[in-house]
Amino acid sequence: MSEESPTDQARAIFSCKYTYTREDLASDYQAELLNYSNEKWEYPQRAARLSAAVKRYKSFRMLCFIFEIADETELDLTPLIVKRLCNRFFGRSGSQDMIVDIFGQKGRQHRSRDNLPSVIDEVVTRYRLAAHSCQSSMLHDIEQVKKDYQASIKKARLQTE
Repeated sequence: MSEESPTDQARAIFSCKYTYTREDLASDYQAELLNYSNEKWEYPQRAARLSAAVKRYKSFRMLCFIFEIADETELDLTPLIVKRLCNRFFGRSGSQDMIVDIFGQKGRQHRSRDNLPSVIDEVVTRYRLAAHSCQSSMLHDIEQVKKDYQASIKKARLQTE
């Protein structure tokens, strides 16, 4: 019986603990809608919760993309490499705690052989278009969820007037 690769182990952690789909994002927006009230001023708190939901979704989608390319690239995915790839592909690093939990290895003492700018540059060049497509899809999903939310708020306001 063969042991799982570090990438397979990371993928298992990611799937078990950090799955956050478009449906989860929409569900969080709907939960805020259920608690919405014109009489109660809670805009800053609601905005913070919705912003956190969007960040969770973006982090999830970015890491999904990293896992999509992981087998082809055969990179030694450490938290630093994943953070650098996310920054280069998407302009953001995602949740550092999540990345360390998924890709960190206790007791690891050697530096990744793939932690060279030339290696990162080659991967980014190779997958730039795919990352752009992933980001466009992610942003489209977020905009659709926000539009549905705004339409529902307008409808709720009209009903209470």
